[in-house]
Amino acid sequence: MSGENKKTSCSVLIIDCQDKGEDPGSEGKFIRHMLNLMGVANHYHSVRIKTQFLELLSSVPSEADVVHIATHGRVGKPPNKKREKFIGFWTPDEKHVSMQEIASAGINLAGKTVISTACRSGQKTPRKAFKHSTQCEYYIAPIKGPLFYNAALMCHIFYHKHLSLGLSVKQAFSEYENRYKNPHVFFLE
Repeated sequence: MSGENKKTSCSVLIIDCQDKGEDPGSEGKFIRHMLNLMGVANHYHSVRIKTQFLELLSSVPSEADVVHIATHGRVGKPPNKKREKFIGFWTPDEKHVSMQEIASAGINLAGKTVISTACRSGQKTPRKAFKHSTQCEYYIAPIKGPLFYNAALMCHIFYHKHLSLGLSVKQAFSEYENRYKNPHVFFLE
């Protein structure tokens, strides 16, 4: 049966920082439900404060191959710049977790794939900073600001290809990027 892919045994840690009242609901809970339907082991955590976000990133279980960060991207416009830049992952306590804070926390995600659906968290500077400071194997995040359903579609396609069909991270992402035109410019680092 050459050409067929084996189903993988993988686990996903979901860090969900969405507001309770957001419509159509929590992106992290949607991802958890989708993974449950796919038969993929997962651990869901609803994060309310910045320190909890950092603690979860610092203590990812060894069995979790993928870390999914479901939150908003905090953006700001630097002086004399035209475009908004990603400045950190939003947390419900109205704070954000900057790349400098992640770097100083000594987070080690070696061998892990991290997927962020936070707006603009895939811009060049933050994605390189995240990957360098955490030593994660892969970091996938959007350069633009995807709506809930567009982020969920990317995750569905990627997780199906990677976790159900057993394609490598690069192959699964390539399937999404090439077949579905990648409208929010999710980027694999």
